Amino acid sequence: MIPDISTGNTPRPLLSYLYGPGRREEHEDPHLVAAWDMYGAPDPGRDTGATVGHLASRLDQHARLRAAELGAMPPSRVWHCSVRTAPEDPLLTDDQWAQVARRIVAATGLAPAHGPGCRWVAVRHAVHHIHIAGVSVLPDGSRPAMHRDSTRAQAECRAIEAEWGLRLIGQGERATTSFPTTAEIIKAEQQGWAEPSRVWLQQRMRHAAAGARSVAEYAAALASDGVLLRWRIDESGARIGYSLARPGDTGTSGMPVYFAAGRLDSALTLPRLSQLLAGSAAPQPS
Repeated sequence: MIPDISTGNTPRPLLSYLYGPGRREEHEDPHLVAAWDMYGAPDPGRDTGATVGHLASRLDQHARLRAAELGAMPPSRVWHCSVRTAPEDPLLTDDQWAQVARRIVAATGLAPAHGPGCRWVAVRHAVHHIHIAGVSVLPDGSRPAMHRDSTRAQAECRAIEAEWGLRLIGQGERATTSFPTTAEIIKAEQQGWAEPSRVWLQQRMRHAAAGARSVAEYAAALASDGVLLRWRIDESGARIGYSLARPGDTGTSGMPVYFAAGRLDSALTLPRLSQLLAGSAAPQPS
């Protein structure tokens, strides 16, 4: 189970994507499985009277109140976490995904089990994953304590895997993830991309790893998702590493901008990826 976290400035574009057809018409039956308040969160997927704009407005209510005092919306207030299971995992029900969502928002500090929390929803538009979208502004206008939210989400997913008998992902030594630079963020905005290339590549690496049983399957999944892949070879011709690039992301020379895998996610370097996939392919004891 892989959580992938990003942030943004307005909830409506994200919700439009979650409730839309998808980039390749892959979204099916988008609907809410959980929310800060299922009675107060309109569901554009199941309620004919609800709209994406209505849901975005409800999510943003605390932020608007804060903006009325400060004169501007809180920056980077939209919190987004996609959570994906491995293909060989049993299909989770809506109720189970709701449990996953509630545990993750509690663990990350977006909506603690005790005390005030932020507004959030969990949308399911595919059998194997959900998206949690929230606005990180508390009812009193303050921001929640969400430091190390990615690490805490990962830890909660590891606990869920162990409790529910799902495929164990990311075991072993601690992994690190890099974050986009200011220049990369500005470049993404100029190109009209939803996220910087570094984040775009990290998302596709994790999704590919969740569904692969070998390095070859991992590479094929990346290629099918449009990722440019370049192998690093030693003197004997053996592969010892790899780097990735996003189509359309070029440098001043006009050539693609490649990122070393280990700089994007240290858990998915070639040696650690090979070890991870070898372990997942091994037969499980009965």
